[in-house]
Amino acid sequence: MKSKEEILNSYYSHAADGTPEIAADGLLQAMEDYRLQAEEGAFNAARELNNGQPIFATFADYKANLQAKTGSLPKEDTIRLIADSIIEQFLPDDPDHHTFEFSFKAEGANHTVVYKRNTTGQWEYTGRK
Repeated sequence: MKSKEEILNSYYSHAADGTPEIAADGLLQAMEDYRLQAEEGAFNAARELNNGQPIFATFADYKANLQAKTGSLPKEDTIRLIADSIIEQFLPDDPDHHTFEFSFKAEGANHTVVYKRNTTGQWEYTGRK
């Protein structure tokens, strides 16, 4: 995995006087490269397995499958998919909480979702308000 500096260095050029410089489009591309690298790193760290084998061989396969899912899901499933993907940002610190809710904006509307802790301690999506 490349560091931010390594990615930025690959987009630098040198002015006539030898000063390093980076064009705006080069900076944007470097930022995009870093974002993609972070996404792929997260994918590799959290790969789903099926009988010990990865469900998706590559990050590109995973993204294509995810895009196909989100394009054909009913609205409720889309909201749940979004909520499940960002739940970690809203988990309560108090272990005695058994339900919690959070709000987010998606598809041009605000949504409030509710989660409940199951008997094994995992948070389960229970619906929207």
